[in-house]
Amino acid sequence: MALYDHIAACNVHSFDKKLPFRVGGAQTGWMRRDLAERMARWTQYFKITENGVDILESLNDIEARSNALAEAGSALVVEQFLPVRRKELCPVMEQFGGEILMHIDRAWLESFGVNSYGVHVNGYVQTVDGPELWIGVRAKDREVAPGKLDNMVAGGLPVGISLAENVAKEAAEEAAVPEKLAKTARPVSVITYRLDTKNGMRSDMLFVYDLELPAGFEPRNTDGEVGSFVKWPARRAVQLVDETNEFKFNVNLVIIDFAVRHGLVGPEHPDYARLVRGLRAWS
Repeated sequence: MALYDHIAACNVHSFDKKLPFRVGGAQTGWMRRDLAERMARWTQYFKITENGVDILESLNDIEARSNALAEAGSALVVEQFLPVRRKELCPVMEQFGGEILMHIDRAWLESFGVNSYGVHVNGYVQTVDGPELWIGVRAKDREVAPGKLDNMVAGGLPVGISLAENVAKEAAEEAAVPEKLAKTARPVSVITYRLDTKNGMRSDMLFVYDLELPAGFEPRNTDGEVGSFVKWPARRAVQLVDETNEFKFNVNLVIIDFAVRHGLVGPEHPDYARLVRGLRAWS
């Protein structure tokens, strides 16, 4: 592996055999054609043509649209055509910061190719020899990337919570970071990528935060997602990204971003320019 290989691996996708998914006239995602065909029987909710899948204009508010998708989606779960709901609602927007058009269960984001938003927090300690990163080791029972290395804190953005509130919430749950300390996390970057999956397409926007920690702080997981934590020199973490697949697939990108911003990977690196460009594949 090499650093850029991880960015390339997170951006393997195609729009072939997919249709635009529109809500309120705005394109909010991409759907597989076979899923669109399955949804054609709900003519009271959806209009399906060769140009895309539209939620009918008569469903003109968040509740009506969300209920329509939930009804159709629940039937498709029974038919094993959609993943089982996770009962965590996420916002559907044309772009981040825009009008929320609908709510969608987190398990269905990939199936509808809807943009997903989340926060990743680099918990680090500054030393005379450079930054040291706290790294989480994911629990073995995780559905995604069990046992892989992870950021100290990360989580998706649900409905009804701000990014800063989500940082504090996830920091408390995943690493027992006191609220006062969590509030010192600084927003530093945005990472985007699109990746085809067995369910459809991930279209992710990760809001990255740096949280400088006291030397004596030790994270402690409280929600079962992380099995343990280790603290490494950031250079070691970057080397591991460069040479292995030990980190969760998208965490590789967050470590690369940290390395660029903290001068651990500089302009002399042969892939520097495309690393910087590749971390923001879409916006």
